Amino acid sequence: MRIFTGRAASGKTEQILSEIAAACTGPGRQLLIVPELFSHEYERRLARATANHGARTAEVLSFTRLAVRVFAEAGGLAETVLTPAGRLLTLREAVRRVHTSLEACAGALERPELLRETLTAIDEFKTCYVAPEDLLRAASDAGAGAALSKKLKELALIYAAYDKLCGETLPDPRDRLSLLAARLPGCALLEGTRVYIDCFASFTPQEMEVIRVMAENGVDLTVSVLSDFGEGQEEVFVSGCKTVKRLRKMAARRGAPCEIVDFGAPKCEKPHDLAVLERSALLPVRESTSSDGESVQVFEGASPYEECEHAAAFIRRTVRTEGARWRDFAVAARSMDAYAAPLQMAMARYDIPVFLAEKADLLAKPALALVTGALDACAGFWRYEDLFACFKTGLCGLAPGEVDRLENYVLTWRIRGGAWEQDWTGHPAGYGAPFDDAARAELDGLNQLRARAIAPFAAFREALKAAETAGACVQALYGFLEGMGVPQALEDRAARHEQAGRLQLAEEYRQLWEILLSALEQFYWTAAERPMRGGEFAQLLPLVLGEYDVGTIPVSLDRVSCGEIDRVCTGTSVPYLIVLGANDGLLPKTPDACGLLSDADRETLEGIGVELSASGAERLLMEQETLYHALACPRRRLVLSYAAHDAAGKEARPSYIIGTVRRLLEGVPVSGGQGQAMLDRLEGERPAVELAASYLCGSRAPAVEAAYRKYQDDERLLAARNGRLSRGPLTDPRTIDGLYGSAVNLTASRVDRFYSCRFSFFMQYGLRAKPRREARFSAPETGTFIHYVLENCLKELEAAPGGAGKADAKTVRRVLRGVVQRYIEEELGGLMDKSARFRALFGRLAASMETILESVLEEIRVSDFQPIDYELDFSRSGDLPPVTAKEDGVSVTLSGKVDRVDGYIKNGRLYVRVMDYKSGKKSFSLSDIWYGLNMQLIIYLHALREKGLGRYQERLGEVLDEIVPAGVLYVPARDELPDAERAVTAAELDLLRSKALRRSGLLSDDMDVLEAMEHGLSGTAKFIPVTVKLPKKGEECPTLGSRSSVAGLARFGQLARHTRKKLLEMGQELRRGSCVADPYRQGQKDFCQWCDFRAACRFDESAGDRKRSLRTVKDAEFWEWVEADG
Repeated sequence: MRIFTGRAASGKTEQILSEIAAACTGPGRQLLIVPELFSHEYERRLARATANHGARTAEVLSFTRLAVRVFAEAGGLAETVLTPAGRLLTLREAVRRVHTSLEACAGALERPELLRETLTAIDEFKTCYVAPEDLLRAASDAGAGAALSKKLKELALIYAAYDKLCGETLPDPRDRLSLLAARLPGCALLEGTRVYIDCFASFTPQEMEVIRVMAENGVDLTVSVLSDFGEGQEEVFVSGCKTVKRLRKMAARRGAPCEIVDFGAPKCEKPHDLAVLERSALLPVRESTSSDGESVQVFEGASPYEECEHAAAFIRRTVRTEGARWRDFAVAARSMDAYAAPLQMAMARYDIPVFLAEKADLLAKPALALVTGALDACAGFWRYEDLFACFKTGLCGLAPGEVDRLENYVLTWRIRGGAWEQDWTGHPAGYGAPFDDAARAELDGLNQLRARAIAPFAAFREALKAAETAGACVQALYGFLEGMGVPQALEDRAARHEQAGRLQLAEEYRQLWEILLSALEQFYWTAAERPMRGGEFAQLLPLVLGEYDVGTIPVSLDRVSCGEIDRVCTGTSVPYLIVLGANDGLLPKTPDACGLLSDADRETLEGIGVELSASGAERLLMEQETLYHALACPRRRLVLSYAAHDAAGKEARPSYIIGTVRRLLEGVPVSGGQGQAMLDRLEGERPAVELAASYLCGSRAPAVEAAYRKYQDDERLLAARNGRLSRGPLTDPRTIDGLYGSAVNLTASRVDRFYSCRFSFFMQYGLRAKPRREARFSAPETGTFIHYVLENCLKELEAAPGGAGKADAKTVRRVLRGVVQRYIEEELGGLMDKSARFRALFGRLAASMETILESVLEEIRVSDFQPIDYELDFSRSGDLPPVTAKEDGVSVTLSGKVDRVDGYIKNGRLYVRVMDYKSGKKSFSLSDIWYGLNMQLIIYLHALREKGLGRYQERLGEVLDEIVPAGVLYVPARDELPDAERAVTAAELDLLRSKALRRSGLLSDDMDVLEAMEHGLSGTAKFIPVTVKLPKKGEECPTLGSRSSVAGLARFGQLARHTRKKLLEMGQELRRGSCVADPYRQGQKDFCQWCDFRAACRFDESAGDRKRSLRTVKDAEFWEWVEADG
């Protein structure tokens, strides 16, 4: 045996390839054994070394492929072995058979993750040549009462049962190397063959046994091991030095010669900094030196995504300036978990071809997501998350638009369980919307979609419910997938990816169906007749599928290699290497947990002669070796990159190796920050165009200006510029007519929305965009209910003898109960299908209506103003025509309803006040009216004055001379508990509640009118917003206090002119196509905070967008301004 030792690039592999090439013309054969992961690379290197003439006498194999060759000649393991699915299912059956004898491991049947850990432990036992008998002996030596003893005994029982089952069904592939060692002595395959072994960091006991058998049978054996026995180096090359010692001990035991050939230091010439890092970075004592300023660079990114962007920019810059090829680069991280997705995105943005060597998450792939989602949906009886996880795979025969329509309805009405299998009856828009023909047509279409979508799942669920064995469950799932056309759909997707040049993705899709079939076949083969219900099958199958992975090879040679350090950097070198994630805890990597056997358990076992894999402490030392591979890999340049924050935004610290590099190489280049990020974006076309677009937002950074100069005429930048201006104005009259009509039709809510933000108005009433909302009894629906109850209760009470003011408490409660029940039946369709929470909340709201109704009735009892209209409709087909205003060719029409109109007749005059019920806390404000907000009550009051005379002469049967505005009031329609001290009395609490129900508004300053509104005015009125001062000595009449909200008729006229002006301004702006984003901010109120269209608006003050700051206008200022305004 020869053992080649030496550091990376010391010439060990080159010597092996040279010897093989020299022997190609001779009679013997050469065999090169390498890890499976590197077999493809070594085949290329061997072909290059032998000038493509070595295939006749030389071959690259892994230990596994060697086993297949030996078994083919000498017999042994069958060609058909357990797949990953079969191994897990076989182990589960083994656990079931010995279940009654288990305590510590008893949960493996119910907990799939424990079953997987048990399989991992058995894999380790097999790899380390530990038999069930060895575990039993170790359990005895560990002491009868020890927890480890019990654990080992149970693992031995499971292990033995598992091996027995494998003997009865199919063999375990983990036994391959053990059987290989047993079959080699009688095999002629290696006679006259020179065997070379290279690129292994260390050997498992199984592999060491194969090497031992080779050596004992006279095979000419050369083993290459990365190692260095120099001072302080053994801690760096832990695995390598330990392996050399074991090989020498093996040779010494059989008295065979063992030649150690030390190749020493690297032979290839490297730049100064790279050579220093390879030689000294991991030593305990280092001597600083000046950096060459180029071959090693350190980068600090704000996040993993910024690290990946920098890596892509570095690659493009180097290709541009140094003429490098894509294949000259490798990007590596200790773990790709946090880097795979952002790295793929960054490389795609910078148009860099890559091959990402990583184990894909198969369960996230569409086909397997459909399987797991369907099983979860059946088990969870149509949970929203499970069903739509299936629908969104695109494999269920539903178009994306159809999925969106279903999802909107399901989220609106919280559809769950059996509701999927019944016709849906709720309005597609939720509570409160009118059920017109369009809504019924949409609902019919949704029900057709529902039936089509749920039918295959319902059939699958019934098949699973009927299944009593694993085989029946497999057949049910296979039938479901075939019925959905999944095989053909996956093939179609693979073809589309192939046509688009996404060859790696196409290959993955072609493997998915084969993997799924393999898993189901193994399930059927190993467990077809075993009792199993659908729930257990749903729990076990995802675990089985998780044992598989998709294997692909690079689809072209000229690509950037990306992957984990031990895949990308081991046994090879590249001109340029970028190491991502050089953060504390990531590089070196903190060892994972050891599974069922802790580090302490392993140390105990080692003490009694059972040696398993390395413990956590030893694996931490071995991380140094992994880090060495990264430092030794690059030939021209190394970029060490770390993130200041992780993907979740938490602060992260750099790895110790960053500090080591900065101390070892004085003046080493360190970059990062926003300036570097901008420079990086100049390297890619798409990022540079995006950078140029920030010029439009006001940025004048040098990199931004450079990008803008380069791309200012680019179509994408022009589109971005137009996008910034896309909020208007609209310029095509046909578009404006299509959105708003030739005459502008408004409602009170539309006016409020326009004067809150024009772009929000455009989205809601121009484009008719709607947010996705659940059908719940929130503020709008509560308001609708309160309006309905008050209107109908007052109508019924008015019709009773004596009118509403004379109704007693018993009558009021009876009427209230009847109206609420009618609302439940007519508007809600009953409460039977509503959730318990909905019923409880609605019951609480209904109970509060008695207090609200009593407050309204109490006011009517002390007032000469009586209700004369409810839900008064101003519209073309309503009670009165809509409010109109015309000027300069612009016509504005405002339609809407008034909750209640109260009237009082005196001397042939009808004094009217407009009442609006408010379930929220809105109060009347002249300041709002100045800005165009909350104008509807004033508008309707003056519409009644102009157009209501004929209506009320007829309704009231009175001869009326005119209608006089008496005021407008917001009536609180809520029963809330006021804030009070704990010791508050009942009387004080009633007073506080009474204050909370006081009306807000603007009333006539005529004392006779006010007295008619509330009899016996004195001090602060109970209902209306006035205070009255009693006459002082020498005065005849009471006077109004300064806190009274009143105005004279002239001022009501000024209000009418102001509101008309605001309506016309709005109409003119709409006709001009205005849809600018101009949200208001007023004190603590910020319209953007509750706007439904923030995502579409993309309001950005840094890009020049501005909010209107609305300061509160004092009443005196308001009257001064409207008077000046004419």
